[in-house]
Formats: sequence, C-alpha cells, structure tokens
Amino acid sequence: MNYGCQNYGIILNPIHITILLSMTKYLLLLFILAAISCSQQPDPLFKLLPPEQTGISFQNDVMEDEYLNILSNEYLYNGAGVGVGDFNKDGLQDIFFSGSQVTNRLYLNKGTFHFEDVTIESHIAGRDRWSTGVAVVDINNDGWPDIYVCASNHLDPEMRRNQLYIHEGLNENGIPVFTEQARKFGVDDAGFSTHAAFFDYDNDDDLDLYVLTNYLDTSTPNTYRAKITDGSAESNDRLYRNNGNGTFTNVTLAAGITYEGYGLGISIIDLNHDGWRDMYITNDYLTNDLMYINQQDGTFTNEIAHYLKHQTHSAMGHDIADVNNDGLPDIFTLDMLPEDHEGMTKMHGVTRFEYEALNDSFGYQPQFKRNMLQINNGSDANGNHTFSEIGLMAGIYATEWSWSPLLADFDNDGFRDLFVSNGYPRDVTDLDYAVTGMSRGRGMSNEETMALIPVRSMSNYIFQNNKDLTFTNKTKDWGLDKPSFANGAAYVDLDNDGDLDLLTSNYNEPAMVYENTLYGHGKEKTNHYLSIRLNAEYFRMLGAKVYVFAQGEKVQYADHSTFRGYRSTVDPVVHFGLGATQEVDSLIVVWPDGKRQTLLHPRADQQVVIDYRPEETLGHGPLLPVADSSTYHSRKLRQIMD
Repeated sequence: MNYGCQNYGIILNPIHITILLSMTKYLLLLFILAAISCSQQPDPLFKLLPPEQTGISFQNDVMEDEYLNILSNEYLYNGAGVGVGDFNKDGLQDIFFSGSQVTNRLYLNKGTFHFEDVTIESHIAGRDRWSTGVAVVDINNDGWPDIYVCASNHLDPEMRRNQLYIHEGLNENGIPVFTEQARKFGVDDAGFSTHAAFFDYDNDDDLDLYVLTNYLDTSTPNTYRAKITDGSAESNDRLYRNNGNGTFTNVTLAAGITYEGYGLGISIIDLNHDGWRDMYITNDYLTNDLMYINQQDGTFTNEIAHYLKHQTHSAMGHDIADVNNDGLPDIFTLDMLPEDHEGMTKMHGVTRFEYEALNDSFGYQPQFKRNMLQINNGSDANGNHTFSEIGLMAGIYATEWSWSPLLADFDNDGFRDLFVSNGYPRDVTDLDYAVTGMSRGRGMSNEETMALIPVRSMSNYIFQNNKDLTFTNKTKDWGLDKPSFANGAAYVDLDNDGDLDLLTSNYNEPAMVYENTLYGHGKEKTNHYLSIRLNAEYFRMLGAKVYVFAQGEKVQYADHSTFRGYRSTVDPVVHFGLGATQEVDSLIVVWPDGKRQTLLHPRADQQVVIDYRPEETLGHGPLLPVADSSTYHSRKLRQIMD
C-alpha cells in the first residue's frame, strides 16, 4: 500500500498512468490545433489607427451644462462633417473636419497615414461658428479646391452665416491659405444649414448651390398638420444660381424649391437619365423626403410620390449609387430602428393603423420607421424611374441610431458595400424615458433629468454586398466593432494603394481613421480595382457619369458627386472594385454636356486620368477614332441611358 499517495486521496497504478498520458497527448494535440486555427484567422479588413500615429487629434467636443443640453437644444448632438480634397495638390487627399463648439481643423496628408495640422496657418478655424456640413469644391475654377462650411444652432442669425473659404494658393511653407468670402459671393446663408451641394442645375457651365436646412423648431415637428408647400416655412431649403461673375442669386421660390423639410441628407444625381441634375432630400421627423426632378427650364417639381411607393419616417443621411450593377442609381435611406427586439419595443409608440389614417388625412406619403433600400426598376411609359423597396429582404433595415450611410466597394469585389456611422449620447426617443423618466424628472435639475436618458454608444456598421440584392453584416469581421458616437463620415484612398479607407467625425471622442488593409502586409491581390481621376473644371467633373464594361456583359456605373452620406464630402476620385478582372473592356465617361469619351482596355490596379476631350476614344497608345456605335458597350450604354 502506498501511504504517500493515500494521504492525498490519490491512488495511482499503471492503468491510471497510461490513461493520464493519453489524455495529456490528446489535450496537447487540441491545443496545437487551436493555436494553428487562431494563427490562420484573417486580419480584419480595417485597422483603426491611433491619433498618436496619424497626428489627427480632432474630436468634436460639446460641453453640456445646466442651460445647454439635449433638453434645451434637440440638435446638440447632431455632429459635424468631414471633407476630403487635395488642398496642396501633391497627389494625396487631405482632411478637413468641421467643429461644433470647437474650431474646424485641416490636416495635410504627408503619406503613410501621417498628417500635419495646418489649421492656424491656413486661416480656416472658423472659431465663431457652430459648423455643420462640409462641401469641398473649386467654385471659381482656378484649379484649387475651396471649402463651403455650413453653420447652425446659434439663435443670432449673424452667427449662423455659412462660410466660404476661397483657396489663395500655397504660402512659402507649402501650406494652403484661405480667405473667407461667403458674403462677397452672396452665399452667406443665415438659415439653420445642415449641408450644401454644388451642381450645375441649369447646364450653363458653372456651379450653382443648394443649401439644406433644418430649422431649430422648439414646437413639436412630429405633430400632424397641413404641409407647407409654398416656400414660406422656416425649414425651407435654398437654391442659389451662379451668375457667372463670382456672385450668386437666391432663386429658391422661382425654381420651385417650396416644400418644407427638416433636412439631414442631400444627393445630387440624374435620377431619370435625361441629362439634367435632380435632387433627393432626406427629411427628419414627420416631413416627407423630397425628390426634386429637374424640368430643364430652371425649375424643379417634387415628384417623389410618382417614383417611390413609401419612404423612411425619421430619415437621417442617405446615399445613392448602383448596388446591383445594372447601370441605374438606387437609393438607401437611414432611420433609427434598433436591431434587437427590446430596442424596437422601446421606440415604437403609435400603431401603424393610426399613422396611415393620419398620413391620408394630411396628405403625407406613407412612411415607415426603418432603413430603406429603393432599387431602381428603370423608366416606365412616362419616363419616370420606378423603384421597389427591399430593405427588409436585403438585411439592412435596422442599424440603430444612424447618421451617415456610404455605398462603396470596400473589398474591391466589384459590388458596392454599405457603411453606416452610428451612436447618440442621449436617446430621447426611448419610450421608458418618455413615459416614466420625464414625469420622474419633474422638480429635478436638468443635470439630474439628463441622467435618466439612456446613452446609445454603439459601433458603426458595415455590410458586405452578397451580389444578389442581400447584404451580410461584417462589422466585427472587418474590424469596425468599436463603440462610438460617430456622425459625419467619408471614404477616401488616403495612401493611393487602391482600397478605400474610412474617416468618421465623433462626438466627444477622437476622430476615427480606419486603414483598409486589403492590399497591405504582403497580402495576395485577388480582387483588383480601377480608379479614375476626371481632369476637368468642377462643373464638368461633378455630374459626369462613368461606366466600366468588363467580361462582355458586366457593367458598373457611377454618377459622380462628392457630397454624400451626412454633412460630408468624399474622395473626388471615382473608384471601382473589379474582383478577378485584370483588364477592363472599356471605360466610358459621359460628361454633363452629353459628350462622351472612351478608354479601351485599361489595365486594372491603376489610377487613370481622363482629360476633358469629348468624342475621343483612347487606347494604350495615341488617340484612336471614335468607337463604332455598334460595339457592345455603346449599345449597352444607349440601352441604359434610354
């Protein structure tokens, strides 16, 4: 008898020892297999770069107090925008952030994701404004990008005047310098501006200006009442016509811009492919979205009821792009619907039947509280493009309290994916707070009452396009699962490697710079790309349609406008993922004047520059004759355009 072992309650014999050795070997094998499996897990597609590495320290701080808070100002946390442009013309895209209570900031791209803050030297801080949207544009056609910055929130209209920073060139240190000239140009709008977009609405070869407005309404904007459609509403947008001499004229009413709306998103696009620029506006609260169709005579009509069967209710930002590669623009709009059942029940109050009855009574189009993906079916007998709404089927109908959607091909597989910025510090829509918290808050200070309001810090979302009108949530797999309060956002190829990086402006947190690692760290290039820089005046570049034809019948299309998502300006370079395609059959640019250019057989994995030379066909060598209209790509393009 082995007393030493018995003292510990263990009896060992040869059989036990054999079993233990076998188990040890088995466990060791499992450990090795698990380690191999972990080592084979792919790195996330996106890598969040710290401010210490990038040099970008901007964060959109808003200081709450007893008087300035969500109870006194409902737009306090609506955030600000991001603007992208090559401000020193070194071939690298730079970054501009607008600030709410903080100053604007300009960062020059020094390469390899390092940036230099040149705000002070550039004279672009805008200290006295609560800045919102950012529109980067060369308004005076001098070859240098200017910046139009919207303003809101202040009760004093002089403090709400939008600012236009005109680029004066580079100083002796190579730093871009700006002067503020909004009043001189006649675009110092003093409304409650959310964002702005420049486009040539009358096809007279200069850029006009649309200013999106969201009036700070202290009443109840969700209360049903008669629509205001005569242009008299405080929350009516503005349209400014370019006079061609460095000044603008407000032509809002004469142009038919007369429908009220609490604007949060604007897109400029030729929705019906008639060669004239149209506008889509997403509006918050009860007000319907607007689809202003260009009548080709200097006026617009709101035709959304003819194009869409229903809309998003509290519409936030939106984006318009071709998601199914049929050469037609599709529309994605955001709401605030939570993804989980508990969150949904805390948001919905009035029943669907009550909404429908009230909509009918007051003449509102049907609205639903969720994200929507409107797929373009092409034109009907009357020339209108009809749409089918498939947000539920596509799997992208609920993304929490969302702000900016961006449709772009982030994995370069040839189909556009979907990014959504997210988060809100004080969820005043939460029904638990609305029903019980507000009553408990009576007699409390504002600070004590605000403590009862739920905080919704959550990650952004990103969805991979499955190429079949459905999407897969890749937020965690692609490395975007860090909770934040993100508002304005932009995609841009910051390092010119052919994949799109991501930027977000965050409330009370550092801005996020996500490096796309698709081609990094020795990875094999299985998906290819083609990027196109349009070398023309901005009035030609904004509004150009770019088509890529590959492998016979495959087509991709981009209607070029940089004002996308929410309060932001994205990369001015047109980007296409190509998947396995290594050479494109043809690339066709249709300029806003209707003239076309064709580039034959461009190779993948490069940035090509298309100078404005209408009706020319280019190959690898000298200019070639105009492409025969009987070729496939010309016939296909004619079919799409018709």
